[in-house]
Amino acid sequence: MIRLACSVPRKVVLACSGGRDSMSVLEFLVRGRREVTVAYFNHATPHGEDAEIFLREFCDRQKLSLVCGYYTNKNKTKKPTESTWRTARYQFLSQFNDPVITAHHLDDVVEWWIFSSMRGNPNLIPIQREDVNVIRPFLLSRQRELHKKFREYPHIEDPSNKETVHTRNFIRHEIVPKVLKINPGLHNTIKNLYSSSE
Repeated sequence: MIRLACSVPRKVVLACSGGRDSMSVLEFLVRGRREVTVAYFNHATPHGEDAEIFLREFCDRQKLSLVCGYYTNKNKTKKPTESTWRTARYQFLSQFNDPVITAHHLDDVVEWWIFSSMRGNPNLIPIQREDVNVIRPFLLSRQRELHKKFREYPHIEDPSNKETVHTRNFIRHEIVPKVLKINPGLHNTIKNLYSSSE
């Protein structure tokens, strides 16, 4: 069952990567007759180009408005990090007047909680951002529920999602499965933290 963490306005912007998560959320919004602008941030990687082409063609077929932003590496001697990409992405999303929806879900919340715990500051992904007009309605829903209910739209996956060199991917593929053997109810445990933090 899809449980929303907050209401979804009629007119929204969707931060969309073209991956399964964001395409499922796009289907949810279109089925719900929301007026959607698709926002794509190109990270200037080979996959970034492929995903932009995919989204341009899809949005053209579906008569959806698409706005693209582009990452520029100002320090050519340094490889961009997940943090620099994230900062640039939110700078791009800050230009929109309508609320921006991201496709973050409960599985992301669990990964972030583990990641932040290892840094000594366990915390939840906030439902709303204070500095940018961003809302995350799907934080109380599992990824598999989104994929099962909203699976008609095609998608394009970033091959790097399977690589465990990035900390978040290592947590997703290596740590979470082991933690679930100790606490199979981990997702509900973390989800309940939202109600206890209110």
